[in-house]
Amino acid sequence: MAATISLFFHLILFLISFSQTTIINGNNGFTTSLFHRDSLLSPLEFSSLSHYDRLANAFRRSLSRSAALLNRAATSGAVGLQSSIGPGSGEYLMSVSIGTPPVDYLGIADTGSDLTWAQCLPCLKCYQQLRPIFNPLKSTSFSHVPCNTQTCHAVDDGHCGVQGVCDYSYTYGDRTYSKGDLGFEKITIGSSSVKSVIGCGHASSGGFGFASGVIGLGGGQLSLVSQMSQTSGISRRFSYCLPTLLSHANGKINFGENAVVSGPGVVSTPLISKNTVTYYYITLEAISIGNERHMAFAKQGNVIIDSGTTLTILPKELYDGVVSSLLKVVKAKRVKDPHGSLDLCFDDGINAAASLGIPVITAHFSGGANVNLLPINTFRKVADNVNCLTLKAASPTTEFGIIGNLAQANFLIGYDLEAKRLSFKPTVCA
Repeated sequence: MAATISLFFHLILFLISFSQTTIINGNNGFTTSLFHRDSLLSPLEFSSLSHYDRLANAFRRSLSRSAALLNRAATSGAVGLQSSIGPGSGEYLMSVSIGTPPVDYLGIADTGSDLTWAQCLPCLKCYQQLRPIFNPLKSTSFSHVPCNTQTCHAVDDGHCGVQGVCDYSYTYGDRTYSKGDLGFEKITIGSSSVKSVIGCGHASSGGFGFASGVIGLGGGQLSLVSQMSQTSGISRRFSYCLPTLLSHANGKINFGENAVVSGPGVVSTPLISKNTVTYYYITLEAISIGNERHMAFAKQGNVIIDSGTTLTILPKELYDGVVSSLLKVVKAKRVKDPHGSLDLCFDDGINAAASLGIPVITAHFSGGANVNLLPINTFRKVADNVNCLTLKAASPTTEFGIIGNLAQANFLIGYDLEAKRLSFKPTVCA
């Protein structure tokens, strides 16, 4: 009975959030909504957890994801589809439709993976999801990817299954997985449809909440962004605007011509190509706080920008410099994070974080892109009277870092895969 009630509330929340989804279509682009998995708009989670507990859970997911992401980024030969990141740790959801006639699909939007996949019938092993499981036999636009094709060869674990159909096996570091057939299918957002490679999963483990699967937004050839260009002539651009964490407001994601970031305040930095083509690498040259400037490792592509990681992870030497500067500026009493995830916390008494005197932290990226991070991007109230820095140090041997989604909040972030450029524009995203 309790399970039935829980599913009912999930369904009601899904219908509310889907009805609030804004879809804008142009000739060569479209825009739709993103919402955080822990916001009231999300059907993925429905629980009595407090605001602080939800934050703590997001930070724990972030630490697990960032460790796996940095480990793979440091492995020079890692290519293809196989991933060590659990997209169940992804933070933002996106509503689209798949098939003909279209079936509603709720996916985890993931810039850390390429393949878009859905659970499919017949199901050998499926976890519970909110929407009906997709049946490819009832879709007139579905077709299998044959073996011995370039598409099949693009999958690390792609191999021939029965009747010459390309199989895939997508395994994640948190032991979740999706296994099934590769197919071509129509994905619809508003009145715009694109043909894309999708994984039709006939065996999938849990860890994805009530989502139907994953929407891959990485830089590889099987990602939705690349597929749009190959099959529909839509330029390989996307951008998103993320509201502040747990603000209970929709963000937005744009594709094609709708994704162009321009106007006053825009700064841009080159996207750096690496062996791990899925990830988006940029070069962080320094971080400054007031008159103090801390230099990063002189290495191109030393940080990854990722929508699915909440915290920002810095190489330890750079992180230590930031902490040193903050301790000179913020005069409040230093305390511990009661949840144990964050390292630099202050007692703000009964006052707001602004009263602590938290300074603007400026990230200096190559190409002259200076991004001013406000206190809302770098500090978070994690308990009554406790505000913590939402930056963490990577392991001492790691030279890579990650720009997480808290640091990206209230910026329009544009990924131009054609020009190999990433852009930031200060924007109110709610």
